[in-house]
Amino acid sequence: MIPTSPDSIPLRIGICGFGVAGGALAILLARAGHRVTLLERAPQVGPVGAGFLLQPSGQRVLAQLGLLEPIVAQAARLEHLIAFTETGAPLTDLRFGGITGKGCAYGVHRGVLFTALHTAAIEAGARIVLGAEIAGLQETPDEVLIRDEAGRTHGPFDLVIGADGSRSWVRHWLNPTTARVEYEHGAWWGCGRCEWPTSELYQVARSARRLLGLLPLGHGRCTFFWGLRRDEVDPTKARGFAAFRTEVIALCPRAESIIDDIGSFDQLMFAGYQQALPNRVHSARVVLAGDAAHAMSPHLGQGANLALLDAECLGRHLAASPIPKALSAYAAERLPQSRYFSLLSRGLSPFFQSDSALLGCGRDLALPLMGEVPWFRRQMELSVAGLKRGFLDQLWS
Repeated sequence: MIPTSPDSIPLRIGICGFGVAGGALAILLARAGHRVTLLERAPQVGPVGAGFLLQPSGQRVLAQLGLLEPIVAQAARLEHLIAFTETGAPLTDLRFGGITGKGCAYGVHRGVLFTALHTAAIEAGARIVLGAEIAGLQETPDEVLIRDEAGRTHGPFDLVIGADGSRSWVRHWLNPTTARVEYEHGAWWGCGRCEWPTSELYQVARSARRLLGLLPLGHGRCTFFWGLRRDEVDPTKARGFAAFRTEVIALCPRAESIIDDIGSFDQLMFAGYQQALPNRVHSARVVLAGDAAHAMSPHLGQGANLALLDAECLGRHLAASPIPKALSAYAAERLPQSRYFSLLSRGLSPFFQSDSALLGCGRDLALPLMGEVPWFRRQMELSVAGLKRGFLDQLWS
């Protein structure tokens, strides 16, 4: 039995946002005996989104929650990340198990993960409040009150966790002068039928201006990723889906069955990229987790996995220490990895999505060479598996 707190007194905990971090924290903390209220701004909750990479790092947290087996049973086992140029020249072939070849990643539909988190949170006793978009926080030395857009007050809470995503209101409240970086580029995401068996995340790049990704999800389904500038969305739609389909297949013929199953722009969701690594992750009784604590582009495939690691870390420290000490220990433990992946993502993103032909050319020359150098290859494989803790360290051997 996990202790509820160092003095065995259940805490009143408010969690803002039912994403990966919020859902995992609701489970961990409610199971530990705390009184958990999860505030979600959406009027309904349900399976949404496309797929994501469940890395070895995130798998360990889901295994601790008892959720790994049912999730991977509905997912695709992936051994490699492979990438090519539009001419078919290889860019990289990395193993998700790292240089030892052990372990794998999984392509998981977000709906599968969400359903598992939602069910487990309810079973653990977490209270879920819908339609509660945060509009205000009032923190005193003893408690925190939350006000939503409808004028309702929630709490008082002993602790509030901001897990409200990359555009986090709570992050802005903690860091009012820290602006997030909005990238000019983003991507269309969708799911379609996949007619080719595969155990790899497959990517094709045309210079740095176009990036296509295919992420198998299991059971004949696949996530389709198409990178483009924000200002290209409407002109591409104006040309029509048939012209878009032709462009997709010309770049990647194996995407034909997927794009045909998608069938229209209505089945594609555009998501822009943001970067935010706030200076302040917590106050006395408010703390950030997940994308709220470290928003970044999706090119490294680490968002959901970092959120799960945040949840495990925060839950562990709350079980061992009073709130002030627990928040400080959590922030200190998570900062090196969050900073590493944030800086790596920001540095690498222009090589895969930007308007620079020079960066694309440099990537095409450098990546294959780096893969031939054992030390570089090890660092690359540890990074794609989510096992790097910082620039000079890793999570597990």
